[in-house]
Amino acid sequence: MTPPAAEPDINVNMLFATPVIEVRLPMADQLIEPLRAAITARRQQSKGIARSNILGWHSDTEMLHWGGNAAQTLAVETMKLCGRFTSDIVAAQGQSRYEMGMEMWANMSPAGASNQMHCHPGSFWSASFYVDDGGDPEDGLFVAQDPRFPMIRMAAPDLVFTDAEGNRQLSQHRIAPEPGKLVIFPSWMMHAVRPHTGSRDRISVAMNIIAMPAPPPA
Repeated sequence: MTPPAAEPDINVNMLFATPVIEVRLPMADQLIEPLRAAITARRQQSKGIARSNILGWHSDTEMLHWGGNAAQTLAVETMKLCGRFTSDIVAAQGQSRYEMGMEMWANMSPAGASNQMHCHPGSFWSASFYVDDGGDPEDGLFVAQDPRFPMIRMAAPDLVFTDAEGNRQLSQHRIAPEPGKLVIFPSWMMHAVRPHTGSRDRISVAMNIIAMPAPPPA
């Protein structure tokens, strides 16, 4: 009798990392109420601008100037994290040839509001900090789209890849809103925000981190 074949030793490599960072900053609880107050005051003063938002309010991108100390602290902590996970591969003696700039804005979304799928050209990292989930912690999800999605779906619409444990690797990664949570992701990544059904406005702070050539040393 032929012995049963041994199970092969399989290593499934999940290639081409796309970093999506989720973190709760140590001072997150101290930032929430000052940010809420600054954003609410700005909402009363400004009609905002139209970008990816559908039905919600999108502030101007100058929140670093009107958001107060809490906005400045959030910006500094976000930049520190982005720097930790960014490397100039040809930096001389560990000194990067780039420095980072930032633009920041606020979003207030009543029930039913959302953000359509979009990306942030010209930036390197993008980030969102949740001030209020709107009273709906289950929806109003941040949705990141796999950039290979169209090709995969065209070849075999009902097939998906699985990892070593048999988990299905779907074309979207979803993150639930949580007050105090900071999400950082590559700016090229297509992303959207689903509508929520809560009783309050969902409030978030968004940031684009822009890489610029550093000035030559004096």
